[in-house]
Amino acid sequence: MGRLSWAREAEEELKKAPFFVRGLARKKVEERVAAQGRDTVSLADVQEAQARFREVMGGRGEKEAAALLPQENQPGAPMVVVESCRAQLAQCPNTLLDTGPWREAMEEWLAAADINERLRKRVSGDRVLFHHKLKIALAGCPNGCSRPQIADLAVVGSVRPVFDSGECTACGSCAQGCPDGAIQVREVALRDPKRCLGCLHCSTVCAEEAVSPGRPFARLYLGGKLGRHPRLALPAGQAASPGQAVQVFSQAMERFLKEAPPELRFAAWWPPRP
Repeated sequence: MGRLSWAREAEEELKKAPFFVRGLARKKVEERVAAQGRDTVSLADVQEAQARFREVMGGRGEKEAAALLPQENQPGAPMVVVESCRAQLAQCPNTLLDTGPWREAMEEWLAAADINERLRKRVSGDRVLFHHKLKIALAGCPNGCSRPQIADLAVVGSVRPVFDSGECTACGSCAQGCPDGAIQVREVALRDPKRCLGCLHCSTVCAEEAVSPGRPFARLYLGGKLGRHPRLALPAGQAASPGQAVQVFSQAMERFLKEAPPELRFAAWWPPRP
């Protein structure tokens, strides 16, 4: 590919892009223009690239976007992607757990334990790619919009419904409305704790108000991934507070950093062999 010329307005528009993507954006725009047999990059070419970038980033901020993009393998290159559901922003009615404090606790732990640099040093190549990075997902409810099922470490908000046998009329509405088949009705409604995901839908369909929410907690998951051999994250316990979740994740990560071969991603190593 020969050197392309850039229209002045195209160069000015490119300067509006975040600094960490300008080099990559220039390369991609030029490749697209050259593939079309043209020798000049226009303002429209840059604007089209910007539109595609905004679509891919899905409203993420610069810090989040930087974590998703390839980086030079040098100190400070982001190695952790933290994805939180945007329940508060969207005023989601399904929210069971405010993920804000949990995210703050995760970020404090990541910084204190220097997880980013310790992960980066495991990458032997000169570039850090997305598959090298640790993915952490925080979901405010079992619907899992932040995709905790395919994250290395995940927190999923949950609530245990409390059934009032004195108010229950055994009408069966809760059993019919449970999306997970976790309720059986005999003389009163009974919950199967192994199948209940704690979405609290049963309380919204009970006309007698015989179901009330318990205290919110988090289900913890480890080892989810996509890629060549995808796998859903595995249950790793529960946490009543962000600190408890950090403790579980910290223990898993410290063992991974100590025992796992270089270049092996966390989800490919978890669960570790005895």
